Amino acid sequence: NNHLDPPAYEAHRACEDSAALGRIFCVMLNDLAEKEVTKVSEINTGLGGNREVLKKKYYHLIILVKNQMGLKNLYKIVSEAHVNYFFKKPRVPRSLLNKYRDGLLLTSACEAGELYRAIVDGTSYEELKKIAAYYDILEIQPLGNNAYMVRDGKVESEEVIKDFNRTVIKLGEDLHKPVIATGDVHFQEPEDEAYRHILLASKKFPDADAPLPIYFKTTTEMLEEFSYLGEEKAREVVITNPNMIADSCERMKAFLS
Repeated sequence: NNHLDPPAYEAHRACEDSAALGRIFCVMLNDLAEKEVTKVSEINTGLGGNREVLKKKYYHLIILVKNQMGLKNLYKIVSEAHVNYFFKKPRVPRSLLNKYRDGLLLTSACEAGELYRAIVDGTSYEELKKIAAYYDILEIQPLGNNAYMVRDGKVESEEVIKDFNRTVIKLGEDLHKPVIATGDVHFQEPEDEAYRHILLASKKFPDADAPLPIYFKTTTEMLEEFSYLGEEKAREVVITNPNMIADSCERMKAFLS
């Protein structure tokens, strides 16, 4: 009621109701214009939402649950993201993360994460340290996950992607934060990649046929992926640090009986 700000009127007669609906419709049109919704198909998820997240940059991150308090806080974050911060998709403003961060571990995620994007953009190292300081865990991923950057001409060679990962490693060392090697796994077996190509093609992605080996790799495969870091560092990010983080998390049930 407060959001649409309908005019006050005393009687429910056809002319008054029509005029009120017309005014409400104008407010909704302004809302759509402000949110750059231009298609009828976008209206369902375009209207409403909290203006705190409107037109702001958003990034991927991973939230790990450390204990029962963290699980409860994750449920609160998910609920508020859908109820109070929904704009085309549920979103989580940093203020909400900060409010319910107890019992959770935040990782910097994939190439769509805030830290990796900043590295690719050539952000100064001092600024990268400020960004990385917000996260509990930093991530690096296999070269194949970001090979599209070479294909699209965003970087000159695979060596540049290696340097991006080396920068994450250095940030972890300087900030005393664990760095882990993750796979951004979307399917289990290498041959399952065919189904992802079909799915992307159905959504008319221009690079639907491009290779993307984001299957569940073995420990040996992950060690080979990061061999350019040296044997000791590869074992640290592939085995030691992930095990340390897993051991720091309590065993719990998603739903209490």
